[in-house]
Formats: sequence, C-alpha cells, structure tokens
Amino acid sequence: MLRLLIRKEILSHVLSFRFAVTFVIFLVLIFTSIYVTVNGYEQEIAEHGARVRAYQEHLKGIITQDDHDRIGWRLFWDDGKLDAVPVSALSWLGHGMQSINPIAINTYRWGAKEVDRGLTRNPLLGLLQVPDFIYVVNVVLSLLAVLFMFDAVCGEKEAGTLRLTLSNPVPRHLVLLGKWIGGYLVLMIPFLIATIGGLVYAWSQGVLAANSEQLTRIGLLLLTSCLYIAVFFNLSLFVSAATDRSATSLLVCLFLWVTFIIAVPNMAPVTAQILRETPSLHLIESNKEAVDREYQLKIDQLTQTTGELAYGKKIEQERERLEKERDARKRQWDRYFEDRKHDQFSLAKTLARTSPSGCWIFAAVALTDTGPAAHERLVAARNRLEQTYKEKCDKLEEHRRQNDWKFPEMTVEEFPALMVQNASAAQSLMDALNDMLILIILNVVCFMAAFMRFLRYDVR
Repeated sequence: MLRLLIRKEILSHVLSFRFAVTFVIFLVLIFTSIYVTVNGYEQEIAEHGARVRAYQEHLKGIITQDDHDRIGWRLFWDDGKLDAVPVSALSWLGHGMQSINPIAINTYRWGAKEVDRGLTRNPLLGLLQVPDFIYVVNVVLSLLAVLFMFDAVCGEKEAGTLRLTLSNPVPRHLVLLGKWIGGYLVLMIPFLIATIGGLVYAWSQGVLAANSEQLTRIGLLLLTSCLYIAVFFNLSLFVSAATDRSATSLLVCLFLWVTFIIAVPNMAPVTAQILRETPSLHLIESNKEAVDREYQLKIDQLTQTTGELAYGKKIEQERERLEKERDARKRQWDRYFEDRKHDQFSLAKTLARTSPSGCWIFAAVALTDTGPAAHERLVAARNRLEQTYKEKCDKLEEHRRQNDWKFPEMTVEEFPALMVQNASAAQSLMDALNDMLILIILNVVCFMAAFMRFLRYDVR
C-alpha cells in the first residue's frame, strides 16, 4: 500500500510543470554557482602563491643588505615580515568568514597588524553576495521545498482527490508518509544530480581532492543540506494540513520562510549588539594610553624616589618591574574587550539558531572550515607569530650588542612563519553536531505536528 501511495505522489510531481522548472533551476543554478566559485577559488590560490613568493623575496632583500643599522630598522620597525594568510580548501563551497580575513599578517618587533585587500578588492563583492553552494541551499532550496509541499494536503482537498483516497481502507498515516517520501524524493534527486555534476567539475579542475578528508566533509555537508531542506518540507506539510485552502497555505508558508530565512538570521547580530553592548575600540585604546602615561610618570620619578642615577642597576630592575606591570594592565584591557566581544558573538549565535537557516549556515561553515572556529584559529596563529617574531628579534638584537652591532648571516627559513592549524573532519563534525541535532529535532517536531493535524483533518 505504501509503495502505491509513494508511486502516486512521485508521478503527480514528475508529470507537473513545477517539477520541470525545479529540475532546470537545480541544474543551472547549482552548477553555475560551483563553476563561478571554483574559478574564483583558483584565482585566490594563484594570488596566494604570488604573495608568498613576493613576501619571501622582500624579506630576503632586507636581510642581505650591507647596512646593518638599516637591516635592524627595516626588520624591527619599518617593514617587518609579511606572511600570506592561507585559503581554506573548501571555501569554493561556501566563503563563510573568509571574506573578512586579511590577505596577510605584517609582523614587527612591537606587534602585528592585518593587511586588508583595500582598493584591490572588487567593490561589488561587498554589495552583492556571492551565490555559493551554502547560499543556494539556504535560500533557493528552502523556497523550492515550500513551493513543493504547501498544497500537499489542502490542494488535494480542493481538487477532491483526498476524499476519494481516504474513502478506501487506507490508513491516514500511510497517506501522509507516502506524500512525504514521494515529494522528498522528487525534490532531492534533481538536487543531488546537479550537486554531483558540480563536484565532478570541481574534481576535473583539480580543486576537489579525492581524499578521505574532503570527501567526508562533502558527504556530511550533503547530509546536513538534506536535513535542512527536510525542515521546510515538513513545515510546509504541517501548514498544508492545518489549512483548508492552498492560497492560505502558500501565504502562511511564505511568511514563515521570510521570517526564518531573512528576518531572524539578519536581526540576530543587531539584537545581540543592543543586548550585549561592547565598549568601543577607541575607549579601550584611550584606557591603555592612560596606563602608559601613568607608568611612564612612575618610571620618570624613579631617580627622585631612589636617589640613584638613571642608569643604575637598581633603577633598571625597578624599571623592568614597572614595565611588566604596565603590560599586564594593558593585557587586562585587551582581555576585557575580547570577553565582551565573545559574549556578544555567543548571544548572536544563540539567537540565529532559533532559525533553521542559522543552524544550516553554522553547520555548513564548520564542515567547510570557513566558520568562526577557523577564524579563531587564525587569530591564535597570529598571536603565536607575534610572540615568536618578537623573541626572534630580541635574540638578533642581543647578538648585535655582543658582536659590534652587526647581525649574523640570516636566511628566510629561520624566521617564524604563520602556521594556521586546520581542523580535522572529526573536529569539524563536532563543531557542527549541535546544529545538525537541532535540525533533526525540528524535523521530528514538524512532522509529528503535521501527523497529529492530518489525523483530525476534515476532508469534506
């Protein structure tokens, strides 16, 4: 019986004009999206390689010149060392937070700063969103799921076919299950065909490596996309079973789609910014400057309070103690600012997860290693590079003092480099697991709601 009901639903969808349009949309949109992002990824990889070579030549030009004073000035204060920020291997499936990452880290003896793309970046990329795979699934596929199922129950009631079906000895739960399985298969098969075609193109271009790591990530990404589409599928099925007219069902479904896709995810950061206000960076810097002035005054007063010369051993020890205390106070302000930003970000993620769209995006960027966790690893790598480069500069300066203010022979390889740790597929799965579980729960809740409503549905 269930097989006949599934076959009936599949035939009714396949023979409709809606299926033909959906199939064409899938083939054109998904393949075009992957084609565009793959070519953009190849360009980013080429630019990254060019930057790496240029930065190495630049550093080599600094350390091989004859003027040792000029070497120290350029190496420690003026030019510093440049390191290109790597590109995620699966960023062609979803840019995630890659667009806000710098293209390079410029490290000096006193610290590090980020190098942005600046005017070299296409200004339209900040105005128009790139339709990558994650975006297409988030917006287009969720809308198609709504359009497929908004009239699954009420549409048949208006046509009179539902009454004829239930006039036979057919259990209602089998009718509903047949509608779900048949409609879902008809929607997902074109999606998977188009996606596999796009992945084959990416593999032919050498962008997709056929190893267990990337194939596992892509498999989990496709599984999550199926769960996400099923949420709107079940939600539309529930709305259809809760209304008597297909026009009313369509209006309610579109309202829910706009709420969950556009309103909630975009309002979450703004709401979090209001509820968890963070101090401005200018205020933090002002407080750090006040700490500098306070301790500089204490250092200037050392000779007056101790009665010794400004270059005495006791004065040097006290100066070092005050400088360490000053740096600790400034780090406290930095930690305070980072903690407030982290609280605001956590609240924004929690609010965004009230929408299936937020869960899908967070899970997808975790699986493609382009999300918040990847950004945090980049920040950690930047901090490690800043510390190790300072230690390297201190050793070189100490060598100069002991060798007539001359630097030793140096090579590019002996300088610390930016080392960003990539997450394994298992770690990415753990990062995405909570969002995947939320999608599973939403599927169960929506389907059970549709099931309970359909059992009491008046087919007359």
